[in-house]
Amino acid sequence: MRRREFVTGLAALALDTTVVHAATPTTLSGRLTQLTAPGTGDNRATYLPDGSALLFASNRSGRSQIWIMDHDGGKPRRFHESGANDYGRVAPSPNGTRFSFSSDRSGQNVVYALNTSRGTITPISDTMAWSFGPSWSSRDRIAYFARQGGKGLNLWTVAPDGSDRRQVTNRPGESRQPWWSPDGTTLAFAADEGTQRFQVRLAAANGADVRALTRTGNWQQPFWSPDGLRLAASAEIDSIGFQILLIGADGGKVQRIEQPEGDNLHPAWSPDGRSIVFTAGRNNEGALWRFDLPT
Repeated sequence: MRRREFVTGLAALALDTTVVHAATPTTLSGRLTQLTAPGTGDNRATYLPDGSALLFASNRSGRSQIWIMDHDGGKPRRFHESGANDYGRVAPSPNGTRFSFSSDRSGQNVVYALNTSRGTITPISDTMAWSFGPSWSSRDRIAYFARQGGKGLNLWTVAPDGSDRRQVTNRPGESRQPWWSPDGTTLAFAADEGTQRFQVRLAAANGADVRALTRTGNWQQPFWSPDGLRLAASAEIDSIGFQILLIGADGGKVQRIEQPEGDNLHPAWSPDGRSIVFTAGRNNEGALWRFDLPT
């Protein structure tokens, strides 16, 4: 397959003037619910498009596999079984019939597309380059990040059948954890510019018009709200560890949700915008929690 590379946004950042500065965010009061118990490495949950269930990665079978459970944490069961390690956040297609995730089944961590009705699984990233973290857009395009196309990690997009693979960043350091806006026109991602302190960046689907949403602290794993007005992210802006924070898409109004003490990671919004699910704790001590926003 011939690869087209769209490498843009290399000259300079167009920094917004309304970026976040260090401050103590206000805390939203809502309902906090623990969905799974720590000890099996449950992590990176994502809702199905209809909101009925949660997909997540877990080590509860002895290796990382993709699981599914009801939105309230009930009836956990294996979603897709393989002899490999299937990692990370699962990205459903807009209609919930196909799914993308990362797996080491080829010996290298590669992004795959799974069609459950056909029972097929297709590698869609370069099988020679480590790849991770897919996001499936409403315009039927998948973004991910890979150790390819530069010295660090860069963002790529691809069609669900693996065709039309395009490089969309080539920046110093690491660009990772892309997530599509609801309309499929904008990518939010974390980039460190070689500093190992990540900030949220927004860019057009082809990588153009890169702009900073945050400038201080350490912000990772941005995830758009369904209305496109806010993002949830895991951020370290003081000495108490990573917290789930909400930030306006214009860089304004930062809020903290109620959450357990310690590191809280990998937020994902529900399709109706009423809840955020996230991982509390790292590695095998991770457990899944849900925060219901006040109405």
